[in-house]
Amino acid sequence: QLVCDFEDTACAIIKHTNPAGVGLGANPAEAYQKALATDPVSAFGGIVAFNCTVDVAAAREATKIFTEVVIAPEYDPEALEVLRTKKNLRVIRMGTRDDVKGVEFKQIGGGMLVQTADDHKLDAQQLKVVTTRKPSDEEIRALLFAWTVCKHTKSNAIVYARDGQTVGVGAGQMSRVDSVKIGAMRAQLPVTGSVLASDAFFPFR
Repeated sequence: QLVCDFEDTACAIIKHTNPAGVGLGANPAEAYQKALATDPVSAFGGIVAFNCTVDVAAAREATKIFTEVVIAPEYDPEALEVLRTKKNLRVIRMGTRDDVKGVEFKQIGGGMLVQTADDHKLDAQQLKVVTTRKPSDEEIRALLFAWTVCKHTKSNAIVYARDGQTVGVGAGQMSRVDSVKIGAMRAQLPVTGSVLASDAFFPFR
């Protein structure tokens, strides 16, 4: 669902339902490299998702470390041959972007939650700037990217990012302040100059 929220070529490395790294690239291999750079340690044993056809270059990159699952809408035959060389790797072909829209079913204790999918996409024209300094165009692109990743990160969710690449992710903490600290602590890339997305407001400075 995360990678399908992007129109550009995207890769996400998922660990325990949270993104360890997300990247956009000119090709799937570059997108994977940018996702991996966020947190190479946590990526070990992860689920690698693409929103595009996996080519042989991307397959080689994704199999350089131990990966549990690769999921994508399609695979080149040469890429499948590379993936077949890895024992216990699960390769999944998913539907298209349109297939993930519609109604969602979530099992809960004693019942089932049925809801419409959250397929709303924010664009720059919908943003209302309330700060004295207005963000640059590059910062706006980074903020929109971070916001999309934040949508798919467990609350309390904090995502540090630059244009097309996550920098650090803080997820699933009871305190939003702790998520901020963890996201910065886990960052392998420079935090300076990045933007920050949160899935709710900060009630105090």
